[in-house]
Amino acid sequence: MKRMRIPVKIKILVAVLALFTATQTSAQIFSDTLLLNMRNSIYDVRNENENIKSRLDVQSRALNDISKTQSLTDKTKWEKIRVNVVKGVETYKILSDDLIDLKSQVINQDYQGFIKRLSSVKDGPLGFSFDQVIMKIAQSKAIFDSKPKNERFMNTLKALSGSPLVALIPFASQAVTLSSSALNVAYAAGMQDKKVRFEKIKEFENELNRYIAYYTTLDRANIVNTTSNTQTLAQLETLQLDLLDKFKKDAYKMGYVPRAQRPDESLDDYFNHMTGEFAGDYARKHIGDIETKYKSGTEKVNLGELLQSELNIRTVNNNLDYVQDLVNRFVGIHDAYFDMETKYFEQIKNAVNVAKANGIIQQVGEKPANLVYEDLVRELNQKKGKKDQAIKSSINIKELKERMDAVDIYKIL
Repeated sequence: MKRMRIPVKIKILVAVLALFTATQTSAQIFSDTLLLNMRNSIYDVRNENENIKSRLDVQSRALNDISKTQSLTDKTKWEKIRVNVVKGVETYKILSDDLIDLKSQVINQDYQGFIKRLSSVKDGPLGFSFDQVIMKIAQSKAIFDSKPKNERFMNTLKALSGSPLVALIPFASQAVTLSSSALNVAYAAGMQDKKVRFEKIKEFENELNRYIAYYTTLDRANIVNTTSNTQTLAQLETLQLDLLDKFKKDAYKMGYVPRAQRPDESLDDYFNHMTGEFAGDYARKHIGDIETKYKSGTEKVNLGELLQSELNIRTVNNNLDYVQDLVNRFVGIHDAYFDMETKYFEQIKNAVNVAKANGIIQQVGEKPANLVYEDLVRELNQKKGKKDQAIKSSINIKELKERMDAVDIYKIL
């Protein structure tokens, strides 16, 4: 077969196109690489600038502290240390007490116990027992044609509601488990028995869903609240350990050697013991003892020598900004907890409103359903108000902030 000759012009054109494509590809790769390198360089420069700025800020603060310190007389320096250290030590007691009080309020049993009653599948405050509701609905729908089959189904439901495994499930999840189990039994029976009317099972399911909507809304709120409370307790306990570490360092520097924590002693009790001994009066006496060491025959304290020699008391003063950080952390945890509790309260009220909208609240004794709802919301508000008031009464955030603000964070170099 004769090969077709390709004109020279076409060959040249193809070669030029190939070279152009290769050049474009190389240029794109080069361009992308250059752009990436430029971005990395800019990122490195930014990081270096931030590091330099940070170092300059630290140096600036240090120079400022030195400048301020040099402008003070020895008497003013010592007076600042005296006041700061006493107020700092007193802050330990207030912060420790507030930590302990907030921990106890997070696990408040009265409020949680009331909400747990709302989640109960037996004799709940909404006027019904969900396990009995399942039985009544199943009986009214008569899913099976024959009486013996209906009786067997009812006996199965009774066994489910009385199962000890269901009792182990927390909060409103019990209701969801019971409902799902009852429906599984009904649908499984329908698959085996052609006479079972699936429309009846669907009616049974729809009736149960009126209740389940309430329980699932409640359950979501409870799960989020339980997780939030666990996190809050973990944050408080971490803060308490950081406070303990700082407390001991300052206490050692001021001559107080705390005893070891006993094996059967809680951290709260241990703190109560230590802050009862290492308190404002202890700090005042320690400062008075230091002054006595540097008194001359004329009863005048040699403050220059004192400030040069007593490095421990200066260190305590110079590190009080860390105590301020601990206080700010506690205030943040406290405020976040209040916000979380308010959201939880609104979610619980929403669940009760879902129950009302679905028409599942029932008469209790002589009290009609609408009054049951109103009394329930009123009691929920009272429980929430009582818990909030207990926290505000035991934790004086204003006093804690004022005590810490009274400390003049001033490093004596």
